[in-house]
Amino acid sequence: MRKTISVLLAAVLALGLAVPAMAAVKPNKYSLPLEGTVLQNIADRNIKPLTPPERHPIIAGESPTTGLSWAGVYLPMLVQISVAEGSVKVNNKTVKAAGIGSRAPWGGAYADVVYEGILYRDGATRMSFLFSDSLDEGLPLSVGPVRSARIGHVLLREEWQSGIVYHGGPRKEENNIAAMFEDLGASDLGVLFNTQVPSWAAFAQRVKGLKGPDNLSADVVGLRNQIPTNYTAAPHAFLFADASPYTEGYDMAYNINLDWGHVKWVSHFVYDEAENLYFRYSGDAPFLSYASADDLTEENATWMSFANVIIQRVTYEYTNNSKIMPVMQSVGKGNADIFIGGRYIAGYWIRESIESPTVFYDNLGNELQFTRGKTYIAHLPPESLCTFTGME
Repeated sequence: MRKTISVLLAAVLALGLAVPAMAAVKPNKYSLPLEGTVLQNIADRNIKPLTPPERHPIIAGESPTTGLSWAGVYLPMLVQISVAEGSVKVNNKTVKAAGIGSRAPWGGAYADVVYEGILYRDGATRMSFLFSDSLDEGLPLSVGPVRSARIGHVLLREEWQSGIVYHGGPRKEENNIAAMFEDLGASDLGVLFNTQVPSWAAFAQRVKGLKGPDNLSADVVGLRNQIPTNYTAAPHAFLFADASPYTEGYDMAYNINLDWGHVKWVSHFVYDEAENLYFRYSGDAPFLSYASADDLTEENATWMSFANVIIQRVTYEYTNNSKIMPVMQSVGKGNADIFIGGRYIAGYWIRESIESPTVFYDNLGNELQFTRGKTYIAHLPPESLCTFTGME
């Protein structure tokens, strides 16, 4: 009799996935120079939280995801986004990196939270855009390029209790995305939008002029409207502060660098003090998001930027040692390297169960106080490389 996927997930997340003995896997090559403060394989800080890791209620008039003024209906949507290798000219030099040029996403300027995690063992990544604030205004008009889901994305949906848009996923034993959704009860809720299913064909289309498979666009607002009216998403509200408490005694962090293990997926975040935002680069190119599938012009693109940058250290296993089936273990606890307001906080994260939210804590054990605005969260393995430097 087949074990249920929920039991499997619990075992995987608690103990790690056992794989058969196979040939040793070559370690990834990290290309970032070891300059500034280097964060890699840091021992577990084991920070003791001063408050339990609970879901917070939504504050009237305040967005739970950005802390900005908001009066919408809380029903967020996750979308799986490709960040394939592209190229673009920067200062008369060709830059080849992930998610730029013709491979840049669209609709991402409206995402409240952007997640990034391992897709391939060698350090290639996939993003998840979480939309909430703009949806009741009918925005974004379209989002893409939509690609497939992995186990980590199933867990994100459970955390946010959101709708989720994805284009298929693995169907192999112990990695069957559809079976996991079914076993977790999500399949009966009307919140899953697999764009491979004919039922949702009217809400997804291929964009002419873009190379497949990274050319699928989705009507996220239209799909959200298909969720049954009796469905309610459990609130997942961050805590926000009008002025960051992380100033005196915290190291300055104006340049953040992430190396997942593949040179084309190295990214940088540069702090703009006037805007109080971190602007993201992919390689040496600004990481842009086009306005929509109907407007893939750079002149109307938005440079993706964030008020909060969080490097959540999580471990990965690979089903049957496959390089393309990562099992992200995001239930538990671990280090979080946090960057807010040009400062670095050596923090922590806790998630008690698949149904629980991930709660972040600062170095003192207080629940993290986010700056109002958008947030980027990297699900970065402990062995991957993060460095940062202060003001130059």
